[in-house]
Amino acid sequence: MATVIGVSNTELAGEQLEQFIEVIGSAVTTSLGLPDHLKSVSLHQLPKAYATKRSYEEITFFVYTAPKPVEAKRALVQNIQAAADAFFSGSSYTTIVIVKEHADENVGVGGVLRLDKQA
Repeated sequence: MATVIGVSNTELAGEQLEQFIEVIGSAVTTSLGLPDHLKSVSLHQLPKAYATKRSYEEITFFVYTAPKPVEAKRALVQNIQAAADAFFSGSSYTTIVIVKEHADENVGVGGVLRLDKQA
């Protein structure tokens, strides 16, 4: 499973927002070798007035997942940037990806630790 929370000052809505979330989700599952249904992606858009003024656009992604090899994390960072570049063709977007890994003893789903569910 990968949970992705994006924070940005983008102004996406409707179908464009849905497409962007899907593009990022695919980049994540492909990079981490996960089936498509094992992702949860949300993008939180803040008004530009609430962010540091920059000459470029920036999106920060927090990716929560089980421990992965460094090669997968490298691919994750590269694929998220490539997905944003392709989606926002012609615009300059910088992505920041923060990977937060967690062991099964640190995750509960439906009131049960994942560690206990696997036992």
